[in-house]
This record gives sequence, structure tokens and C-alpha cells, in this order.
Amino acid sequence: MSLPIESLLAHYESGRMSRRDLVATLTALAVAPLPAMAQPAPAALEAATLNHASLIVSDLERSVAFYRSTFGLEVKSTQQGGVNLAVGDAFLGIYQGGATAMPHINHFCFGIRDFDPAATVAALERQGLPAESRTRDGVTQVYTSDPDNLRIQLQDVSFCGGVGPLGNDCRA
Repeated sequence: MSLPIESLLAHYESGRMSRRDLVATLTALAVAPLPAMAQPAPAALEAATLNHASLIVSDLERSVAFYRSTFGLEVKSTQQGGVNLAVGDAFLGIYQGGATAMPHINHFCFGIRDFDPAATVAALERQGLPAESRTRDGVTQVYTSDPDNLRIQLQDVSFCGGVGPLGNDCRA
């Protein structure tokens, strides 16, 4: 929008446009309806919740003790190699890294209503996105990456890091 206005001012300053014409044109621009914004394409998947974030830590017991004593987080569930601490309806996953692993945020997870792992993978692939499906503790987990290669997990909105087909049987 600034380029057309600069052009109008240049015409006025060079004498090719009267002040009356400049004011009339600027007024018309100010009251003109904005062009309709293009509607985005329907989303491939609809994130309903921010389900959890998972950390890789150097000392699992020390980290769990820190988050429990500092923030009052209670154990929501456990998984192989880790503990999930409740944060409202969501949780913070804390997992032991390997001997040479640097502590880091491993991924975050969106909760999807009516989650179906195969349909989720298919939706990601239709968008040209990477899709990885794996089974852990009997639960099928789906992962993808954003344009910056940040890891995103997709699960049912009821996922708690527990067992059962949706991982929603929370066993502390």
C-alpha cells in the first residue's frame, strides 16, 4: 500500500497532480474496502490440545525431584525410561538420555480428537510432510516435523503417556 501512496505524492510534488486530486484519491483509498483475504485451505489435521512436551535429561531422578519440589507436579504416568508429571490436563515427560546425550526438549505433542494413527499418517503424507509411526508400550505414536525440523508428536486428546490403544490408561 505504501508504494501507491508514494507514487501519488511524487505526482503531486512534481506538479502532475493537483492538491484537490491528491486529497480525493487518498480519501478514496482510505474508504475503499480491502480486498478479501484468501481463505486458507482446510487444515489436514486439527490440533485440539497441547498435550505434552518431553525432555531428555542427564539424571532422571534429579530432574523429577526438581520439577516435583519446585513446581508441585505429581506423577501422572510412567513409561519405559521416563516419568510423566501432570500439569493441569497436560503433562511434562521427563526421560533419561543416553550416556552421551545432551539434555534437550525432544518434542511437543498435539492432541487430536478421534485420533486414528493410520489416518493421521495419511493426512501428513498428503501434505508432503514426513510421517513416522512407532509402537511404544503398546501405543501407536505418530511423529512429524515442522519446517525448522522441530519434532511434533500427534496423539489422541486423552493420551497421558499410559497404556492401552490410545495411551490413555494412566498408570503412575
